[in-house]
Amino acid sequence: MKRFVFLLVLTMLVPLISPITTHAAGVVEKLGTPHYSIGILSTTYGTGPNGEEAIFAVSNGNPAMLNVIDAKTGTKISVHPLEGASQAWGAVTDPFGSVYIAGGANLYLYHPDVDQVENLGKALSTESTLWHIKSDEEGRIYGGTFPNGKIFMYDPATKEFTDYGPMVEGEQYSRSLDLYKGKVYVGMGAHAHLIKFDPATNEKEEIPLPESYQNEKFVYDLDIIKHYMFARLTDSSTLLVYDLRKKEWIDEIPGVKGVKVSPAGPKNLVYFNKQNEVYSYDLKTQELTPTGFKDTWSNKGFGWIHLDEPGFRGPSLTSMLFNGTYWVYNPKSGQSKMMQAQMEGQPISIQSIGAGPDGNIYTSGYLSGGFAKYSVTDNKITSFSGFGQAENMISTDKYLYLGVYTGGVIYRYDPDLPYDHDASKVDEATNPKKLFSLKEYDQDRPFGMAEGDGKVFFGTVPTYGKLGGALTVMDEATSSYEVYRNVVENQSVISLHYKNGLVYGGTSVSGGLGITPTETEAKLFIFDPAKKEKIYETIPLPGEKGIGALAFDDAGNLWGMSPGKIFKFDPLTREVVQTKELFPFSWSGVGHYWRGAFLQLDTDGNFYGSTLGKLFKFNPTTWEVEILNNDAALFAKDRNGNLYFSRGTDLYRYVR
Repeated sequence: MKRFVFLLVLTMLVPLISPITTHAAGVVEKLGTPHYSIGILSTTYGTGPNGEEAIFAVSNGNPAMLNVIDAKTGTKISVHPLEGASQAWGAVTDPFGSVYIAGGANLYLYHPDVDQVENLGKALSTESTLWHIKSDEEGRIYGGTFPNGKIFMYDPATKEFTDYGPMVEGEQYSRSLDLYKGKVYVGMGAHAHLIKFDPATNEKEEIPLPESYQNEKFVYDLDIIKHYMFARLTDSSTLLVYDLRKKEWIDEIPGVKGVKVSPAGPKNLVYFNKQNEVYSYDLKTQELTPTGFKDTWSNKGFGWIHLDEPGFRGPSLTSMLFNGTYWVYNPKSGQSKMMQAQMEGQPISIQSIGAGPDGNIYTSGYLSGGFAKYSVTDNKITSFSGFGQAENMISTDKYLYLGVYTGGVIYRYDPDLPYDHDASKVDEATNPKKLFSLKEYDQDRPFGMAEGDGKVFFGTVPTYGKLGGALTVMDEATSSYEVYRNVVENQSVISLHYKNGLVYGGTSVSGGLGITPTETEAKLFIFDPAKKEKIYETIPLPGEKGIGALAFDDAGNLWGMSPGKIFKFDPLTREVVQTKELFPFSWSGVGHYWRGAFLQLDTDGNFYGSTLGKLFKFNPTTWEVEILNNDAALFAKDRNGNLYFSRGTDLYRYVR
């Protein structure tokens, strides 16, 4: 959903493991795990197994980990793997002290009295992700889901889940929620709605957002304190305040960062993050006051703790950051301090792989981001933190370009210079250096990339709730760029290739998450950068919804792939010469398709690539395909012709 990065810039060398698997066609080597992350998305507070105040923080990884932290000291009490989940967007402490975690599609229960985690199972069979969860006074747990925008309830008395169904037809995200007097208030996306739901009668009532905010994407966060509802909207990052008694909006506060509004503290004040500073808000007078405590850039939930030390007498407000650091602020004295929780980073999945201009192999991680280099000559992985989730990357003669989610941000990395990227000062970072963002064009995910004749081309998927990707043409010498939205109407641009002054592009009918495609078949298009216009468009593979890879052969023919099919296209006659199914594939049940097929020509005249978990070799003369490995995702090739792919968190090499 959002882009998350580390505050500190660290370098780590990962030792390599010797070859583990041998095939007749070559050797597969496991090179190591490039990306480790703490990556906190949600926290809750309560009493730990030692009877002390504790922070319950869930870190990303494979699997995600529940960290039980002593709030006074930051020391680790215990750590519990959440098998079956790689992240957790929601956590709550019920009135009886039990801790519930929404991890992936599952609900987990932590019992502090015995220091154990119980997997309660998948909340709803139709849903892949759980979002925020809340407990009522009886300990029943309510939560929202994706991709059908449902609400569920778990009753600990019966140990059963209840499916209340979608809250708004056509919306995929029940992103946030809270409870008030037996009703569930639900924040929706990717087109913002606010719903009041009665679990007793299944009645739904929409609470209209103020007119100027009705085109927002998400009610991303929702908190009810006493009889005031705080709804934070994105993309505007505006916090709206609603009086549930009067049934009217009473305030709007711009520049508020997620993810929560604190529980009420002394003097009837609540707190939240506004422009990287903690502000107090008086529930009675609606007075907003800066505390002077700044650099609170990624709060993942608030709690009240008691340090009982000079400057921190009475209740102190605390919140954990994404990287496992947490701060403590005492409203009475105005004093604050930063503390480091005792946690270990967990391996995270590889999101993209690319060959650099220096001959090395680079990777980025999901969803915590990160940036890593595998040195082909030194046989060593160097991992960096502080960088976002790169969807794809491409090299020119000197630079590596990376397209980062969210906001379609384009970065340039110079391998001849030291790594310098501080997550808290992204705009000041020098390497990788931020060049521009495509957010103003409603673009979010850069997947398609090509380069040639001093230009770099980026194909993008639009933001949440939108159709219509874009082709961006950038001049490498000046970094100036032009954006062509809807180069193919209502389709995303997910693959690109450049040859002889023309850009060839493949599309997907999928747009951003949270919207149903209007088109049914993916297209191949040709764009002339000199004329600044599309000059050709066709459907190369009838029935296919995405063209994920494009590459030219030595004879000048263009080849393209959907997940299971390949086609040959003659650029001179502009005709599809031939097609073939390489691997069985059905589009039934596919929610969206942005990437998955990779294809690259080698000096031996054959194509190499990956799709549907298969690393393969394809002969363009005989149309024969040879499977090199049956457990491979992503793809890159080094100067020696060796092939690189991922398996979850690990980087592998196929030696030819």
